[in-house]
Amino acid sequence: MHMKRPALADEVAEVIAFLCSDASRWINGVNLPVDGGLAASYV
Repeated sequence: MHMKRPALADEVAEVIAFLCSDASRWINGVNLPVDGGLAASYV
């Protein structure tokens, strides 16, 4: 179920900070939608 609202700027910034950190070193070559689950709700 998606969040039913647009993401707030700080929520998107948190994802960007994570992706720029060493914690995401094993994430590569993927499209990662930051949409609160909206894309998954179409499946």
